[in-house]
Amino acid sequence: MILIKHHNEGNLEPYFYFALEKYVLEHLLKDNETYFFTWRIKGIVSGKNQVIENEINIPYVKEHNVKFFRRPTGGGSVYADENNTMFTIITKRSGQNFSFKNYLVKITDAFKKLGVNLDFSGRNDILLDGKKVSGNAFLQNKYGMLMHGTMMYDLDIETMVRALNPPDEKLISKGIASVRSRVNNLKPYLNGMSHDELVSYLETELTSSVYEINQEEVEQLKKDAKFYASSEWLYRSQPEYTQKLSKRFDWGHIDMRFNIKSGMIQNVDITGDFFELKEDLKSLEKPLLNQVWSYASIKDILNSIEVDKIILNATNEDILALFDNAFIETNN
Repeated sequence: MILIKHHNEGNLEPYFYFALEKYVLEHLLKDNETYFFTWRIKGIVSGKNQVIENEINIPYVKEHNVKFFRRPTGGGSVYADENNTMFTIITKRSGQNFSFKNYLVKITDAFKKLGVNLDFSGRNDILLDGKKVSGNAFLQNKYGMLMHGTMMYDLDIETMVRALNPPDEKLISKGIASVRSRVNNLKPYLNGMSHDELVSYLETELTSSVYEINQEEVEQLKKDAKFYASSEWLYRSQPEYTQKLSKRFDWGHIDMRFNIKSGMIQNVDITGDFFELKEDLKSLEKPLLNQVWSYASIKDILNSIEVDKIILNATNEDILALFDNAFIETNN
């Protein structure tokens, strides 16, 4: 394998690395070549086919300023921090059915030389003593295949569970114990080897030559990376889904159901046991149609509606409160 030196150490956001993966696939990769590089990030990374808001504990993420990202590969959401190493393997398409094992076995073999016996399990996991230390995602297109994954050196498991699990404290407490029984960190098994030493060892052990990204390439990658940081990529790339919001007030219970497609509100349905002051709720539903699904957009729309003339004793602030934990973005 060819090691890519990218000189982006210290940047704990994945945008640059997603752009680098795309660049390697489309511009560097040749037949009979396989590229490898490592990177570190901090935050939640969701798969390209996931609805981000459904994957995370929104109140916790806001309170603790946990960042969130969307990757160009499928699979589930993961939490990573600076004590976890991400790795990427890129190669040409195979004529045979893809298997993670064909590539991950190179990593398990490298650990065996350290006296650490890792096993490949299921679709895409690497286990240590029966517990997961690495999960991996995959993408294939006309240019080739890329696989990237986690390598848990000393990951903060409690933060991982709290950031990804539902906001119910009882569920979180159970979740931490449950996850601890199913995942493992590598650090206790490495006889004092530091995180940096482990990464250096893997880069040396797995690769036989180096491709160094030059400054001109770095500048272009930084430009390309902006796409993966955009709201369009984060939200409008999400699959179509339905968001239901529900809350009880002194004036009654209200449910609002939204159909969201490409980041836009396609349909609104409002129900509840409140008292209407008009024959129907179209005057509240219609202004929301075909609008951007974001807190800022909803707030602007509600500011143009007199809610107290539609629902008895309700206020604009009441309706806006329904959306407090519907979005990850800052509500101000």
